[in-house]
Amino acid sequence: MDMGLKLRNRKAAESKLSKFVEDIIVPPRMIDIIVDGEVNDEYMKTLEILSKKIKFIEADSMVKTSKALKDVQPEVERLRQKAVSKIFEFIIQKFYALRKPKTNIQILQQSVLKYKYTIVFLKEHAKEIYAEVRTAYIDTMNKVLSAHFRAYIQALEKLQLDIATSTDLLGVETRSTGYLFSIGKEPLKARSSVFALGERINVLKDIEQPALIPHISEAKSQKYPYEVLFRSLQKLLIDTATSEYLFSDDFFGEESLFQDIFA
Repeated sequence: MDMGLKLRNRKAAESKLSKFVEDIIVPPRMIDIIVDGEVNDEYMKTLEILSKKIKFIEADSMVKTSKALKDVQPEVERLRQKAVSKIFEFIIQKFYALRKPKTNIQILQQSVLKYKYTIVFLKEHAKEIYAEVRTAYIDTMNKVLSAHFRAYIQALEKLQLDIATSTDLLGVETRSTGYLFSIGKEPLKARSSVFALGERINVLKDIEQPALIPHISEAKSQKYPYEVLFRSLQKLLIDTATSEYLFSDDFFGEESLFQDIFA
């Protein structure tokens, strides 16, 4: 074998060995970040590196039988467990923040999106913990949205403008006199204007307008026909459902999560 071929073989072996060492070695900086670091952008990048090491160890049968792995694998497993524990606590705290009164749900959800790799990590390396996180989110949002819409409906009821009352007739009143039970009876009203369309047609023209903000309308002593309030409620429901669908798909990568929340 000539010297050139030996040199090429040696370089190829060195390259593979160097790649092997790089794939399984656990730098001290990685340990510090996973164990003691805050969950931030640097933590996300370190999680990705840890994930690659875990996958490398699990996928290659040659690696599993190597002596070098016996020293490294316990540390990798310890880091995996620490990362899973920290991620779980971090995400659950974010979800519980949604339960605080007057919380802007959409803004908080958008702030959480940058941590979505934590969910990917749990899916790949801690499926049972991911299932707990998923269930916690469904339970939280189910309660939060139910309470939110109950409060919104109650607030809308205070803004209702009563156009028709129980004394208003839909048809023409039939008068009868001289009968015993007609004596002293309060006459019913027959106001045709009560059932006229009036300005309620504007509800269709303003169908895409934002939902009413009850406390602002109440402060201005504004009242609205039932149709306006109904449109506002449906608009809020559509916007909320759309936002929740997009977040569930983006953060969890699951469209079915949306169905579980609104079930």
